[in-house]
Amino acid sequence: MAEPITVTWAMVLLLIGFVVTIYAQVSKMNAQSRKTWTWVGLGTAGAMVVIMVMGGGASLGLPFLDQPLTGGEGKVGTIGGTQIIYTATPAQQQTPSGVCAVEDTTVTLSSTDKYTSVAAGTTHRYRVNNNPALTVANAGTFTASPGDVINILWGNETDGSYYGEVSSLTIPCVGTKTLTTELVQNGTLTIEVFNEEGNLITTTGENETLGVGDVVTLEAKLKGQYQRGFPNGGVMVVEFNGTGSTSEVDDVVVDFGGSAVAVPSIYSITLGTESRTKAYSIPAIMSNQIITGSIVIDADDTNNPSDGSDVILTFYPKDYFVNGDNQGSFDGPAIVDEDDAQTFLHATAFTVSID
Repeated sequence: MAEPITVTWAMVLLLIGFVVTIYAQVSKMNAQSRKTWTWVGLGTAGAMVVIMVMGGGASLGLPFLDQPLTGGEGKVGTIGGTQIIYTATPAQQQTPSGVCAVEDTTVTLSSTDKYTSVAAGTTHRYRVNNNPALTVANAGTFTASPGDVINILWGNETDGSYYGEVSSLTIPCVGTKTLTTELVQNGTLTIEVFNEEGNLITTTGENETLGVGDVVTLEAKLKGQYQRGFPNGGVMVVEFNGTGSTSEVDDVVVDFGGSAVAVPSIYSITLGTESRTKAYSIPAIMSNQIITGSIVIDADDTNNPSDGSDVILTFYPKDYFVNGDNQGSFDGPAIVDEDDAQTFLHATAFTVSID
């Protein structure tokens, strides 16, 4: 049997045109009327043929001509052995604009390592429409609905190997949706500071010699680890003997492209009662990237710097966290959370030895 044909309004008008033409020829109307109705019939039929050949009514701004007939859904007939089916407009076209026919959406959360593309992160934390947060395993699924707003803390705050990311989106009108992101694994940071002679300062060998009133600018470098990183940057705390009547360093300025910030509450003083601390922001360090900066040390104008005037640099990375004081919102990136606890357990220290 031949394939069924769906009847459209263009086909109906084509048939009407032929019927009118035939009727005009066989009727007993006068010659002028017969001529008029013949042209009407042939014109209608011809116009429909041209429209269908050119790709349908939509191509000429007349999309209704392409629509199937309505009101006769399910009726079947035949013309010359070909089955004719009367169908309504497809369901998705009947849906009013802006209304989604999908009730549930299966959402998958999947994170991968930015550099190796392997699965990254053990669990992810999410909130649907600001409801209480839930967790799901990496590549796991949960059910939401189109139009729901999803907030995600990738890696959750308990994952100590990968730094988190935060994202928010509205679920589209689909039955399934996979959400993905790339996370960066924690790595090692190498801090290097060079003395005025260009030699790397160490705790057992090279140092920087300072006298009363000296001001020196030392080259410094931050070196990342291959395929690891600190995607949210961090803070570098500088501690030096800078207070009291016997202080030997008036000031230390760290410059890696950031700016002065507050000293994190987690930092512990190591140089005693004459210690002074400052902090500076550090940009993101990705893979084996090298960031070059400077350390400016201003020696005291009265007290001569000695071995006890070493400058200590300590780097802390930033990460995202769950703020229990703000209804569990996903906040950050920051060094500490709302309870002054470190958000990511990493610290790198370096001593600028002075004599």
